[in-house]
Amino acid sequence: MRKLILVIILFISLSFTQRGLTYKEIMYGDTLVLTYDNNSGVIDWDNCGKNIVFESGSEQSKKIFYLNLYDLPINFSRNGFHSAKYVNELVDKYRVYVPLVGAKDTSFTSPKWNISGKKILSIGHYREENEIFLTEKYSRITQGTGIKNIETAHWKNDTVFYLVFKNNPNQLLEYNRVTKKKRIIAETNHSIDGISKQKNKLFLTCNGGAYEYSTNKGNLRWYKLPIKGKTVARLGRLNFVGLNQSGSAQVLDLNNATAHPFSVGEKDGPPSISYDKKFVAFYSGYVNGIVVKRIDKKFYIE
Repeated sequence: MRKLILVIILFISLSFTQRGLTYKEIMYGDTLVLTYDNNSGVIDWDNCGKNIVFESGSEQSKKIFYLNLYDLPINFSRNGFHSAKYVNELVDKYRVYVPLVGAKDTSFTSPKWNISGKKILSIGHYREENEIFLTEKYSRITQGTGIKNIETAHWKNDTVFYLVFKNNPNQLLEYNRVTKKKRIIAETNHSIDGISKQKNKLFLTCNGGAYEYSTNKGNLRWYKLPIKGKTVARLGRLNFVGLNQSGSAQVLDLNNATAHPFSVGEKDGPPSISYDKKFVAFYSGYVNGIVVKRIDKKFYIE
């Protein structure tokens, strides 16, 4: 039924394709559909806002792909419901997705770009354990790091990772993959489910809230939020983007104790904001695909 609704909306609207225009042309309130696929896992933008990396496949055999948003032809519609051209034309998604990492015996999740956008960190799950893997964007060479039993991870730089191990979910560590040395940099009262980066801050997602960790000062601040999932981001003063307890991607405005969903329905995936904080990408359970929305500038106010 949702597929039928999507196709009807796309075909009855007055649409036009512009190769020279990108997602940055969409207005507040518009929706841009990038995929029509069960991409409900973690999504990550590179720092230049050009590429997004995401998961695709079943839980037992997830693979990692990316899309170059600047090279993706878009059908812009006058009704504000836009789509990547290949979605509208029902083109095979694997002719458009750029593959990065996959294996028959390993399921890869939680992809993260490094600072330069040339490498991907992901967590590979096989048998009864998991491990951090690194993949080169252009060569697609993937190597295991030997770092196992991971709850969540992110880059500090190309040598050092931020880690949370499954057996110590209340400890945030730095791990140097060259020296093999690790050190605890923060301890929390709540189990850490995910790590998000924003300039000089880390946001540690927990069930029911998030910690803001200053990488400069090394201090923690707790925000009680009705969230779950692997990602959270702060916009302006006390405005957060996250997945609420019902599974809806939204802005949580603590200033006014209000919530602003990005789309109708629930069963969304964890939202990811662009480096400039102007756009959000997430898996929409209503559309059954990854969508991009522009964030209202009123939420940037400090």
